[in-house]
Amino acid sequence: MSVLLGLGSPALLWVFLWCETRATEPILPLSLFRSSVFSVASGIGFTVGMAMFGAIVFLPVFLQLVYGASPTSSGLRMLPLMAGLLAAAILSGRAISRIGRYKAFPIAGTAVLVVGMFLLSLLRVGTAPWLASVYMLVVGVGIGLVMQVVVLVVQNDAKPHQIGVATSTATFFRSVGGSFGVAIFGTIFATRLGDQLAKLPHSVTARLGSGVHLSPAQAKQLPPAVHADFLHAFSHALHGVFLFGMLLAVVPFVLSWFLKEVPLRTTLGPAAELSSEEAPAAATPDERLIA
Repeated sequence: MSVLLGLGSPALLWVFLWCETRATEPILPLSLFRSSVFSVASGIGFTVGMAMFGAIVFLPVFLQLVYGASPTSSGLRMLPLMAGLLAAAILSGRAISRIGRYKAFPIAGTAVLVVGMFLLSLLRVGTAPWLASVYMLVVGVGIGLVMQVVVLVVQNDAKPHQIGVATSTATFFRSVGGSFGVAIFGTIFATRLGDQLAKLPHSVTARLGSGVHLSPAQAKQLPPAVHADFLHAFSHALHGVFLFGMLLAVVPFVLSWFLKEVPLRTTLGPAAELSSEEAPAAATPDERLIA
């Protein structure tokens, strides 16, 4: 079934694109991709979504297995990540409104995200909970400096009648990237965990199986020695996941350097219908944000 789905996906994608080029009001106007700003911003959103959702989906599992946190408690322990994301998004938005420039924020955000993913790769069984919170805070700041700015960029670049579809498309690419990320990271994690468990004695692996489907509650019921071996194998497998996330975060960092700086508009008047290449030359002073 998986093979059939893999073979059928390119054909269905081609049919979708063929229909979109002939539809009077397409769901996804392909004309959006004529703008380099939209294309680069979508690429950034897609890859950041892969790194973000693909990696941090394992954090609650780590908190439950290693620190023995309940599902509710593990969610609360993710608050530093959300606090960093929220604070960075608000402050970057205010700064962009004041200075009228946005390119520096995706560059800085993706750089911070690379650092944050590296820090997450340092998580071990003996890592102090407060230190794990600091690592999550760094990741949240990196994401907050990128995600909302990408939405702003595509909205600022799109023509007024396409702002809605441009916004939804940017969100769509981020979600699709997250789906790819979860699948890829999950495969990496399962493979690495299997390799680590294969190194343990048969008496241990007989209790663990593949280890992938072992819930935190089941892990707590393991004998102390087996439980310790499993936690070390789990943290080592997670190390590779976050390292891959760090390498993946380098891609949007590189893409952000190619993001064209377009003057922010403050009106949806006639000048807003111009392309991103024509807008800087044609915009009036009232249609620009003065630094």
